[in-house]
Amino acid sequence: MTHSPVLSTRAENSGTRTPLSAWTLSLGAQRDAAPPAVLSALADGIVVVVPGSVLGALVERSLVRDVTLDGTEEELAWHSECSWHYTASVPRQRDGTHVRLVFDGVDTVATIRVDGQVRAKTDDMFHRWVIDLGADDRDGAWEVDVEFIPALAVAQQAEAAHPLPRADMYELPYNQVRKMACSFGWDWGPTTITCGLWRDVVVERHGAARIDKCFLDGGWSETGMLHGSVQIDGPASYLTVTVADNHGATVAEARVDVAGSSADFVLSVPQAVPWNVRGRGDQPLYSVGVVLVDGSGGVVDRLERRVGFRDITVAQAADPHGNEFAVRVNGQRVWARGFNWIPADVLPERVTRERVRSLLADVVATGANMLRVWGGGVVESDDFYDACDEFGLLVWQDFSFACAAYAEDDAQAARVTREVEDAVRRVGHHPALALWCGCNENLWGYEDWGWKEKLGEGGAWGARLYHDVIPAALAAIDPRRPYIPGSPFSPDMADHPNDPRSGTTHHWDMWNELDYGEFEKKKSRFASEFGWQAPCAWPTLLEALGGPPTGGDDPRIVRLQKAFQGTESLQRGVEAHLGHLPTHGPHWHAAAQIVQARALRTSIGHFRSMHDSCSGALWWQFDDCWPALSWSVVDVAGRRKLAWYAAAEVMADRVILPTAVGSPEGFTLVNDTAHPWETEIVWRAVDESGIVLSELHSNARVPADGHLVLDGPTPEAAIAVVADAAGLRAVKWLRDDAELPVAPTRVDVSVDATQSPEGRVVVKVEAGDMVRDLSLLAERLPALTDAVVDRQLRTLLPGEVAAFCVSGSGVADISALEWSSVLAASTVLNSTVEDC
Repeated sequence: MTHSPVLSTRAENSGTRTPLSAWTLSLGAQRDAAPPAVLSALADGIVVVVPGSVLGALVERSLVRDVTLDGTEEELAWHSECSWHYTASVPRQRDGTHVRLVFDGVDTVATIRVDGQVRAKTDDMFHRWVIDLGADDRDGAWEVDVEFIPALAVAQQAEAAHPLPRADMYELPYNQVRKMACSFGWDWGPTTITCGLWRDVVVERHGAARIDKCFLDGGWSETGMLHGSVQIDGPASYLTVTVADNHGATVAEARVDVAGSSADFVLSVPQAVPWNVRGRGDQPLYSVGVVLVDGSGGVVDRLERRVGFRDITVAQAADPHGNEFAVRVNGQRVWARGFNWIPADVLPERVTRERVRSLLADVVATGANMLRVWGGGVVESDDFYDACDEFGLLVWQDFSFACAAYAEDDAQAARVTREVEDAVRRVGHHPALALWCGCNENLWGYEDWGWKEKLGEGGAWGARLYHDVIPAALAAIDPRRPYIPGSPFSPDMADHPNDPRSGTTHHWDMWNELDYGEFEKKKSRFASEFGWQAPCAWPTLLEALGGPPTGGDDPRIVRLQKAFQGTESLQRGVEAHLGHLPTHGPHWHAAAQIVQARALRTSIGHFRSMHDSCSGALWWQFDDCWPALSWSVVDVAGRRKLAWYAAAEVMADRVILPTAVGSPEGFTLVNDTAHPWETEIVWRAVDESGIVLSELHSNARVPADGHLVLDGPTPEAAIAVVADAAGLRAVKWLRDDAELPVAPTRVDVSVDATQSPEGRVVVKVEAGDMVRDLSLLAERLPALTDAVVDRQLRTLLPGEVAAFCVSGSGVADISALEWSSVLAASTVLNSTVEDC
């Protein structure tokens, strides 16, 4: 490697990369399952846009209904049994350039032909496929045909030859083909097994040389360090590397000589400012230009990436509790609070840049600082990572293996190596990418789900992939980023993978069998999965059902419930905490959403109260891909559930929690900022009527990145202790919900026009009695289906007033009486949910 001052170069003749977006879609030879209307509509093929999928094209042409709105799985299942053709022409220019056709994503089992000749047979959705078209030396066009055959049939044939176990609730053999697992149906999503060109297809033209592969990574060690590895196809002399800040000013540059077919470098960037996680600093980003120069000084190719400079490690050292699992950014421990992320649509190509940024903005608004991209989906899009870089959201990225045993033969190892290399080169330059993970729950599955018995002694299940193949590929190309083989995972291989004393843990016994109150007994070093269900937002549900539900047992509701015994678990939680399961549809909906919100508040609050021994809590899940009953806090339409508001309370940088390790009467003040927190706390113990029995004032100082446990007053007649500090409120209920008496809730509602800016209205609610989890369900009003309320789940003492700021078109036209009709709460001290 040689660094020297950048030399001037002559006029460039660099390569071009042009998207090939116009294609024709038609049915293939396997078409018996296609309805007559589809056969007629597609008789001459239809023009489609790539990226895209067959299912997406059918929905766009209204040949099937959209399952994310009001469609059903049954009415689209036929398309998975058919073969399909995508065809396109690549015009020749007769300019002597060398041409390649790059498929960034082929889903999944296909034959690519050019001018009638087979050029590739694809079997993997997760990496690029490149077709060398050769020299452009004559007139005409290359005719491209991509023929897809049904992936399900291929998977079923593989399953018949070599069965591999999966989690019991999944019938279809998604683990037999390298395709997005959740498209085969999951416990929160529909079966949509489609095919298509789901990422860009690009026509690349270049001269004698080009940049073939490039990996950049911005590190930090007292100054910015740019690590680069570039592979070159063809004769070239050197690279110029230029780093510019967001104003376009150059802050570092170098010449790097090409050695053979590669050029590796480490470039110091003294003027760089470190990138940091949100809440702990800024997120400066730098443009890196890489220019390839030939022996005569001509520019032959170039590319640009955006990087940030930071140091990320995961501490997994042994300690008195077991083995810690703590993410550190620029040397500082980050208490990770956030969510698991699933594909935001059943068709990932439909998730636009604007949609993903809107969802991620809602992640940030909760106070979260980390997302885990789950392994049953895909390595997320460039748009996703761009937004996370800008927002300061750390990303834990699983590779695409989930809840099943997988083949690990040499062909699979080679396939997975390509997946890793492509993923790293596509998204590895993003500073937000904090951690790679080999799989979701497969280490746990092998230990506890009966796989050992099914596979027999020495039976292959994927261990080679997670412990050898993936880490070897990462060591060669991305050696500085942390990697773990799976989640849950214990650093000491002698420990159970879900051992709460070490590594990461998943906690599903509360939802499946117990109660969310049992979270208070849990231990974890980093809780990377746990959750509780509720239905999607009311307007989303109405659209999916075609009208209001009659209750939780409405057959239209049941078809949206994919979890094993999900209806029973949801019912069990509502009955345990609200006394009975409401049969009236709107009341059932509010009850389920309130219980989910409480479960989130309880679980994350407990893990955060273990501030020193636990280092993270990631709720399952943030988003949804259809109008499901699921564990999400935001539904497929982007509407917030009540649990989103609970997350915004309990994930704040500073929070009061009505729980404390080792102290039944204790509260925990958590301060996840770089500065001490000094505050006054007002403690009030109240009786069954909400009357204050005692009131105390105290001062507290919580250290930076620390916590403080304090006990409030507990008079014998008290049923709750209310703690207020710095605009925050926490309530500790001193009796179980089932022991709290039922009482009516009286409120007075008014609209404060004087405090209502344009496009917003302030609705004030005064409590006549103590009221718990008071929420204004504005989206239930037919004119306000997209209205947004600033806060929900308010607990008020008698005489207190809650102000709800509601944003959206038409909010100023709603009367106080109409607002009253969409108030909901757990009736005071509480065993039912009623509209107030």
